Amino acid sequence: MNRTKILTVFALIAVVLLAGCLQAPTTTQGRAVFTIKDAAADMGTVSSIKVTIDSVQVHNATEGWVTVSSTPQTYDLLKLKTEGSQALLADVSLKTGTYQQVRLMNSKVVVTDASGDHEAKLPSGDLKIVGELTVNTSSTSTATFDFIADESLHVTGNGEYIFAPVVKLETRENADVDVSSKANVKINRGTIKTNIKVGMDIDGNIGVGINISKDTKLSIEGEKIKTGGLGRAVFIIKDAAADMGTVSSVKVTIDSVQVHSAAEGWVNVSSTPQTYDLLKLKTEGSQALLADVSLKTGTYQQVRLMTSKVVVTDTSGDHEAKLPSGDLKIVGELTVNASSTSTATFDFIANESLHVTGNGEYIFAPVVKLETRENADVDVSSKENVKINRGTIKTNIKVGMDIDGNSGVGLNISKETKLSIGGGKIKIGGTS
Repeated sequence: MNRTKILTVFALIAVVLLAGCLQAPTTTQGRAVFTIKDAAADMGTVSSIKVTIDSVQVHNATEGWVTVSSTPQTYDLLKLKTEGSQALLADVSLKTGTYQQVRLMNSKVVVTDASGDHEAKLPSGDLKIVGELTVNTSSTSTATFDFIADESLHVTGNGEYIFAPVVKLETRENADVDVSSKANVKINRGTIKTNIKVGMDIDGNIGVGINISKDTKLSIEGEKIKTGGLGRAVFIIKDAAADMGTVSSVKVTIDSVQVHSAAEGWVNVSSTPQTYDLLKLKTEGSQALLADVSLKTGTYQQVRLMTSKVVVTDTSGDHEAKLPSGDLKIVGELTVNASSTSTATFDFIANESLHVTGNGEYIFAPVVKLETRENADVDVSSKENVKINRGTIKTNIKVGMDIDGNSGVGLNISKETKLSIGGGKIKIGGTS
């Protein structure tokens, strides 16, 4: 091969290599259509709910957050419902791939009722939903945000509105979309990729199964939404003792009843000392009232009885029993709902609670069955005669107390344990 031909071949190779290096990478795109509609039930006096969406975004690990629309747009949810239509949020080209999250940034909600326009309080303006949106080349994918206005809108006790979105998100790939106008979009066929219902709580958390119950009493204090409202809580004492031999009476004085939650701390239910004869309750097959009160709605995780005195009567007379502790604290769930009745029943088992030392002194270490219910029917005929029917049992446990005053499931003092009292303390040992 002569020198001219060799140079020509190298020149051709160089051109091919250069062309390969300079060729721009191919970016494939697909169409993505975002729509909004409303599936609200009847809204009573509310005639309009105008929601302003500031931006729409999608997210995946490769691209991060991608802005689909950044122009604020206002939609009347109830108008969409009445017309049975869905409106256009965005119609864009997106890089192909799968996006795992979609996001609406919501700046304002205006509610119109018989008295005029009212701006609703939002727990958060950031509605971020985990859901799969797959965008394919030369095809159309869709994401539809179907607001459920009647589940989203709440009213406080003084008539202020709160809008905590409840939304059904449906995404499709390879769909047929007809955009007749911005206010009238029709979606047909396609493969559904996501079909979920999400909600928002008072703190702005979002997810499946999260929402604000319609029964929740709400208030707006400063910039925060707070739960309020009261439910009825009835506290009862009874006794399931077996035969107590020569003991004819066990009178327990309860100084106070308390409940505890993380939000409220310890709450006093009753602070008036009351005395109950456990064996009389047993004989009469009755249960007596400890307290019948209104409590702030919510779930309380502990209940507590403060006992100051136990007097035991036998054939030789009255004897004050020694208590390992006057503080009986029980972990158990008491759920208080608005406009309903919850109950907590302390069923003492006197024969397992009462012990005798070798020299005839009494020790009372409570063994109690705690049962709590929500949405119960309660009949308080008198303080000494309370009947509970129906309701959902939330807690049903048996707890006891050891000689050091510790209380809990599985704790107690065995009937075979030899006990004595010395220096104000209960001790294991002594003569029988």
